[in-house]
Amino acid sequence: MLLTRWIRLFWTLSLFAAAATAYAASPIRADASVDPAGPPVLNARSAILVEALTGAVLYESRADERIPPASLTKLMTIHLALREIEEGRLNPSEILVPGPDAWARNMPPRSSVMFLGPNQKLTVAQLLKGLVVDSGNDAAVELADRIAGSVPAFVDMMNREAVRLGYRAMHFEDPAGISALNTITAREYADFARRFVSSHPDVLKDLFALREFTYPLAENLTRGNREKPVTQSNRNVLLGRYEGADGLKTGYLDESGYNIAVTAERAGMRLIAVILGVPDVGPVSGAALRATESAALLDYGFGTFATVRAAYDTPTPAHVWKGRARSVGLRASPEPIVAVRKDQASSLRTEILQTFDVEAPVSAGQVLGAVVVSLGGRELARFPLRAATDVEGGGFIRRAWDSIVLFVRGIHPAKAPG
Repeated sequence: MLLTRWIRLFWTLSLFAAAATAYAASPIRADASVDPAGPPVLNARSAILVEALTGAVLYESRADERIPPASLTKLMTIHLALREIEEGRLNPSEILVPGPDAWARNMPPRSSVMFLGPNQKLTVAQLLKGLVVDSGNDAAVELADRIAGSVPAFVDMMNREAVRLGYRAMHFEDPAGISALNTITAREYADFARRFVSSHPDVLKDLFALREFTYPLAENLTRGNREKPVTQSNRNVLLGRYEGADGLKTGYLDESGYNIAVTAERAGMRLIAVILGVPDVGPVSGAALRATESAALLDYGFGTFATVRAAYDTPTPAHVWKGRARSVGLRASPEPIVAVRKDQASSLRTEILQTFDVEAPVSAGQVLGAVVVSLGGRELARFPLRAATDVEGGGFIRRAWDSIVLFVRGIHPAKAPG
């Protein structure tokens, strides 16, 4: 028992020392390293910066290189757990008793853990905090066992979800990121992070923005267990130190170096930066460097780009043939918002491409055109123009008369799909 306590103490001090080194490094803000004419120079093997709403890529460097994600893997584990909660198969207040395969002492050497062990119980909500804040490999195993019955079965779920989302490079061998055979690319992971934030909008402030977590508490101990609580800090040192930062995940593996996926929001614009393979550089640790480099990349994004709602002329209502109403209004959905350099926002141009004749029935949301946004003659994006309301088919006389008119005039109106 005494030996176990000394191991826990050494483990905890080692984690605190690593965190302290990252915090004591150069300031998180990195404006001085940002060239006003372009993005910062990074030591990372791979990096990408995207605007979360539009998915616009604001910066990339070798973004398609396959790299082991390390603990960035846990974002997929969390995604699947949150989906289980949202679909009613998992309850945040459910009490779990950690199995032996999820005990911290059974994790590989140098694992980050939340110190799960025998004679403990905890809620799913606490387990998620230990997974996010402590980056607990033990928490990932326990969650996998609870959701899928075993780690291999859960890994199958992870890979099926990656395929469903359309990712080709994303592959998982375990739910924690321990294996060097897990792979991602910065580009695919940034897209996954966008989807994650969009699908689970409340978890940033409720979970990922937490700066520390303490476990086990007295309520978590059973059968005379007298373990002392351990408070660990979130490995994402940008939290509370970089304006607007509220997620997402860090990771380290010998085979990949230091990784980070960080998101921050300012003035209504959210950016996501993914930086993979940051090395130690001289006396500067990779943990400290990934913080300053991700901050520099975010600084570049917030300083250089803005999201702009492109103004466009009101579309002409489409004429409805054979319907109870004679016209239907059109509106862009989603709103035509693009991410552009701040100095180019005034140069945006829009064009309306629309259907002028449509045959009933018309369904609200039916696509009848597009708003095309361009810059300097290059198309940036197009946004669907959709019918604003339903229009039912008209009576026999209306349909017969309109059929004659359409034939005589040679008009071929658009029809509802299917």
